[in-house]
Amino acid sequence: MELGRDSDTGGQVKYVVELARALGTMPGVYRVDLLTRQVSAPDVDWSYGEPAEMLHPVNSENPVQETGESSGAYIIRIPFGPKDKYISKELLWPHIPEFVDGALVHIIQMSKVLGEQIGNGQPVWPIAIHGHYADAGDSAALLSGAINAEELTLDASEVVITSTRQEIEQQWSLYNGFDPVIERKLRARIRRNVSCLGRFMPRMVIIPPGMEFHHIIPQDGDMDGEIEGSGADPSSPDPPIWAEIMRFFTNPRKPMILALARADPKKNITTLVKAFGGVPLTQGACQSLILQFLLLQTLIMGNRDDIDEMSSTNASVLISILKLIDKYDMYGQVAYPKHHKQSEVPEIYRLAAKTKVFFVILRTGFVNPSHTGAPLSDVPWSPLSSSPPSAALYTQG
Repeated sequence: MELGRDSDTGGQVKYVVELARALGTMPGVYRVDLLTRQVSAPDVDWSYGEPAEMLHPVNSENPVQETGESSGAYIIRIPFGPKDKYISKELLWPHIPEFVDGALVHIIQMSKVLGEQIGNGQPVWPIAIHGHYADAGDSAALLSGAINAEELTLDASEVVITSTRQEIEQQWSLYNGFDPVIERKLRARIRRNVSCLGRFMPRMVIIPPGMEFHHIIPQDGDMDGEIEGSGADPSSPDPPIWAEIMRFFTNPRKPMILALARADPKKNITTLVKAFGGVPLTQGACQSLILQFLLLQTLIMGNRDDIDEMSSTNASVLISILKLIDKYDMYGQVAYPKHHKQSEVPEIYRLAAKTKVFFVILRTGFVNPSHTGAPLSDVPWSPLSSSPPSAALYTQG
């Protein structure tokens, strides 16, 4: 997965893929299909053009119970829109009917295949259809279309899964098709077998975001003797991402503040850099100077090749950060590597734990389950009081 290149490749991509993979390993679930768009363009990975891709289970303790050749979890890529061009989600709205047609063709074909395998020759239809969508973006021209689609979804859905109570009360309550007070009253009437007088609202279910634990690496001590590789065990060299981060620092032995987020205005990265660099806060500019003297700052801002090739919004944020680093002369104190792999995120957290880091969750929004990896790697963290990582860790212990 290419995460962090733009607003379409945020943490929700990893979340929904892991959700499909986990469902595919559950007893009683024969098959899970994750439907997405097929793209065969030179500027994206070739795998995006593959019509089908199996999501192999990563947890050997809970293998898929093979009951047929078509069981398990799959990514199914439906061709719709310009096949040879990657376009952002805001521009896909006119092509949604084409996607629906392609998805129906796949469902009908697969129902026949599954019918031959487990249905005694009768078509096997999906038990549940889950619609997962990300932020509607800032495209004002398509905003009304996005809202209408979500209103129709509310009218047709039996259950809506959310991550927090705050999401129900402050987001879904904005739609005409849902009112949390009326929804609770209708649920109570249904439980008492009393007529709802023709009113209907979908049931809201809170499921805090989870994550896969197989890649979590326990913290095994501090950085003494390890940062610069002196005396390190040659049989277990440091992960490459460590060197990629440490090359920015003139004194890599200091603790660091870690922020892991895309270069997006909603992530507040510039505010963090300003606080670190010298903008007077409640205690004045001296506080920022003390931070610079005692700490380092690591900014993992997605992946990029060339700033000129980034979207205008993301490029603007990154350029602002580079200007702030220059303005406050923070060279040698701030790391901002261009690339990192999703598989390297646990290593970044492990480095953070070794340097006695403080991890800052910058989201002003709501769901990014990948942030639960910070406390699981023994990294002190600071979430919003209503953020899903808080709920997830409270639920999962």
